[in-house]
Amino acid sequence: HLKRDIDYIQYKDFAKYLPSAYYKLACHNDTRGIYTFCMCPGGYVVPSNVESDTICVNGMSYHDRNGINSNSALLVEVKPSDIEGDDPLRGLRYQEYFEHQAFKYANDLRAPANLVKEFLDGSIAKEERSIKTTYPFGVKFSDFKGILPDFVIDNLRYGIKEFDKLMPGFNNPDAILVGVESRSSSAIRIMRDKATYETKKGIYPIGEGAGYAGGIVSSALDGLKCAIKITENN
Repeated sequence: HLKRDIDYIQYKDFAKYLPSAYYKLACHNDTRGIYTFCMCPGGYVVPSNVESDTICVNGMSYHDRNGINSNSALLVEVKPSDIEGDDPLRGLRYQEYFEHQAFKYANDLRAPANLVKEFLDGSIAKEERSIKTTYPFGVKFSDFKGILPDFVIDNLRYGIKEFDKLMPGFNNPDAILVGVESRSSSAIRIMRDKATYETKKGIYPIGEGAGYAGGIVSSALDGLKCAIKITENN
């Protein structure tokens, strides 16, 4: 979305006096949750893939939070029953599969994308309109079929409509959806001793990647808790 539009939705005529607006939205469709994550006021969509033949996007804001757009991840709950097999690493492989699918679509670093109007209609946009993507490598428009699971696509459509009831204007037809954001939380947890926080002597798995946090602040707090444990252990 344009930052000015989100600011107005949240603050109305007071927007010019207040910091860039933030939001956090959630809803449920039957037994599956849909929610926003890592909202970046005045932010940018950036690449965060770690392999050459994958696409994984994330969001960030600079300190001034004054970029032309504001963005957040739109997430759909994935359950263990959605993933076949009993391999402890199957969740990671599930994430990686869709990151590879995203890369295969354009076969370069352009990210799959669509505009909200076309996404809700089940069609594919031909070009950007009033809102321009901040993703640095550009986008290739897609309906996300085969790039995301069908249940994710269906629930994203449901969620966008529900979020518009909470924030009228959220389903702006020109708003851009860029994917895939597959790294919201870890698909595994590295087990650690409950008393010492160690998994092996002197090794402390902490934060999101280790499965002990769900965001920047909770990662920082987990790091603080582990630092306290280290001082106690020594």
